Amino acid sequence: MEILKFIFVLGINFSIFGFIWGLIMIAVRMFQTPGQPRNQSLDYVLRIVKYFLLVSVTANFIVTVQGTEVSANLGVTNFIVGTIVLALYLLGKLQNRAVLQQLGQHPMFAKFASVIDPKVEIYLLFGSVAYFVACLMYPEMVNNGLINWFTESILNIYDTPFIGWIFTIIAFFFLINIIMRAANVIGRLLNGQSLTSPGIKTDFKGRQHPFGNQNRDQNDNQNANDGYTDYEDVTDEDEEKK
Repeated sequence: MEILKFIFVLGINFSIFGFIWGLIMIAVRMFQTPGQPRNQSLDYVLRIVKYFLLVSVTANFIVTVQGTEVSANLGVTNFIVGTIVLALYLLGKLQNRAVLQQLGQHPMFAKFASVIDPKVEIYLLFGSVAYFVACLMYPEMVNNGLINWFTESILNIYDTPFIGWIFTIIAFFFLINIIMRAANVIGRLLNGQSLTSPGIKTDFKGRQHPFGNQNRDQNDNQNANDGYTDYEDVTDEDEEKK
């Protein structure tokens, strides 16, 4: 039960941090030229900054919530669970970007897609987890003004009436999502499947619906039959006029 409560608390941290980061990104996008194509280098720079802040704030948040100043008092269980939850969270983000990249093959979703480099994404994932472990072992690494401001803002937003209740609901769904994702990872490992693949096939290049040909043939036959019926009706009318 304590583990579920701890994951729930992490969900609050992730959801509120995502909200704050979203506001920051809105401010950044305001300085960009409208209609300008996505810059992959800029996207990776922003993602590195985001992951750095996310990992630092999460480690500092855990230490603050636990009320500890040294990693020895953090607890081995929370140490391991926190690392696993962060890894699952970042893995889910990677899988979501892979899905968007596949959707980008369709012109309708092209503007929402982002080009990803699998190797860079793997480095970001493992680098973030390794940095998180280091932050938990040496909490003084994240004890600075910027990270403390993020942590205090998360706690203040959570303590705000109504708004904190909304993030509580989000954290509950985060808890369920993490449990399901953990089960999915275990299943993939047992089946020898890749953990970074999205698991959803969205091939828009030449793929047809399994019943597409059948429906098209039925429509052609129906149109042909309709045309034959109309032809008979017109002929009957001509004969009556004669």
